[in-house]
Amino acid sequence: MRAWLTFIPALLLASSLGCQQLPGGEPDDDDGGPSPTTSGGTLLPGDNGDDPMADGDSGGQSVCDPVAQTGCTSGEKCTAIISGGMVIYACVVDPGGLEPTSSCQASPADGIDDCPAAHACLQDEAGNGLCAALCEDDGDCTQGQCIPSREDDIPYCADDCSPFEASCPAPLSCRRNGNRFSCQFLAQSDTGPAGSACAIDDDSGCAPGLVCIPGALVPDCTTDNCCTTLCDVTDAMPCSSPSTCVALLQGPAPGFEEIGACFVPA
Repeated sequence: MRAWLTFIPALLLASSLGCQQLPGGEPDDDDGGPSPTTSGGTLLPGDNGDDPMADGDSGGQSVCDPVAQTGCTSGEKCTAIISGGMVIYACVVDPGGLEPTSSCQASPADGIDDCPAAHACLQDEAGNGLCAALCEDDGDCTQGQCIPSREDDIPYCADDCSPFEASCPAPLSCRRNGNRFSCQFLAQSDTGPAGSACAIDDDSGCAPGLVCIPGALVPDCTTDNCCTTLCDVTDAMPCSSPSTCVALLQGPAPGFEEIGACFVPA
């Protein structure tokens, strides 16, 4: 599993802010998304870990592969469930009926959610569910990154996306993810307009289409960090004066080089 990435943009500031990078944090040599590891750990197929429920019969042990869909019998699927505060993979009844990215009702305790095999119903804070593709690392995803879901830390494939297009299925939204933008679940508080307070590490507090940067760079910002509008650096005059559009990501993945943010360079 990969280490969690620290989210950082590629904004090199001038003398008044020294060599600060936006938002804070140190660069990481890994260009993938956050590692799909829960606070209590993620059990991979065949692992027991320290889960006290791991007895081989109760569903507390990961005994199947959620991507290859091996280890289960006919009429079952290998899916992610939450057991003992950990993400594990278990064989459950597969009633089927839904397609990938369909709306669904999450059932993390038993994994029976009507989503197709290799998918699980993941949800946002408001309880809106989506049949998302399961993964263990980035290589399991057709495109995009393998990252933990917001509510349960279940690893899923977060597809690459453009913040300037409505390309993510509801309830996902296109959000900054290391050196790219990915379809991610939002928090209920992610509604703030430009100039509102936010958290730099994950752009929390900002509505879709905005990112969080140091407040000193955002006109009329009165807090340490504020939301500001995303922009395309190739557009003519995309930002309101005195802000200008400056490239946002450090070492952007291919296709993400032209994404910028509106702010006043120091």
